[in-house]
Amino acid sequence: MAKDLEQLYQDALVWDAHAGVFPSPEVDLNLLDEWRQQGASYVSINVGFDVMDWQETLATLAAYRRWVLAHPDRFVLAGATSDIDRARATGKFALSFDIEGMNALNNDINMVSLYHALGVRQMLFAYNLNNAAAGGCHDADTGLTEFGRQVVREMNRVGMIVDCSHAAYTTTMDIMQESQKPVVFSHSNPRAVWDHQRNISDEQIRACAATGGVIGLNGMGIFLGGNDIAIDTMARHVAYVSDLVGTQHVGFGFDYSPEIDIDIGVILRSRPDYWPAGQQYDTREIKHAGPAQLPALIDKLADSGFDDVDIRGFLGENFRRVAERAWITWQSRIPQ
Repeated sequence: MAKDLEQLYQDALVWDAHAGVFPSPEVDLNLLDEWRQQGASYVSINVGFDVMDWQETLATLAAYRRWVLAHPDRFVLAGATSDIDRARATGKFALSFDIEGMNALNNDINMVSLYHALGVRQMLFAYNLNNAAAGGCHDADTGLTEFGRQVVREMNRVGMIVDCSHAAYTTTMDIMQESQKPVVFSHSNPRAVWDHQRNISDEQIRACAATGGVIGLNGMGIFLGGNDIAIDTMARHVAYVSDLVGTQHVGFGFDYSPEIDIDIGVILRSRPDYWPAGQQYDTREIKHAGPAQLPALIDKLADSGFDDVDIRGFLGENFRRVAERAWITWQSRIPQ
């Protein structure tokens, strides 16, 4: 990497919009040090997904929240962008929580503000299959239910980023029409580059950009294409979305997880319908890009003609812009 790009990376806000760490109270969150060591400033880590029931999500959130707050020498639980700035200024790493799907709400709109108070700053509406609020990308293409519309409004009110990843096409279009704040696809790739049901169409990308939102490009090989995580492949996705809607609507949500020392097979085998046949989930040794690839990727993007402003936007400033609009509410700070 050229010295000027190396300095840019060291100085930049580096925002990973979604980590793919399996949510469990048994997970050792010391794994977050890998993001710090790779130069990241902030990550959103999931505490639940629709395969779990709401009690399991709350148990994971309670464990993660307690662990982060017990390690103030290294980590800051961020409720506002000022918390991320504070973390960077003191050599610490910032994070907040997200939830993948609305089963965690237990059909109760009051759960949204509770999760917000506990540090959840981003929620997805479905995880691949349909639920009481929304349609999933591997299920019948249904739109938002009335409950789902209430959830969008409540997320806007309390200060959560509205996230369309994993949701069905019609659901995402309904969400982007309903939301009064910018909407994101935290970890989704353009379907025009690689045709996978988890990837998103040009129409979805344009609609997201029209809200002021950001598409966070996913590092999983089966979503990038043919289990290929080469720098050229990732750069192709960045360039495609940038050409379609502008560089200000591109970021990274790698969906990356370090190896964890727990058996997750039981829950995965219990509901194989969440990962249907024919969608490459049975690929042996699925490859996965993460923050470690960022220096080489920005080197490639600079060689391709993207300037420093573009690259700072990709690395984190674009997602920060969304967070500044979504998180400014009646109560941004998280109770300690």
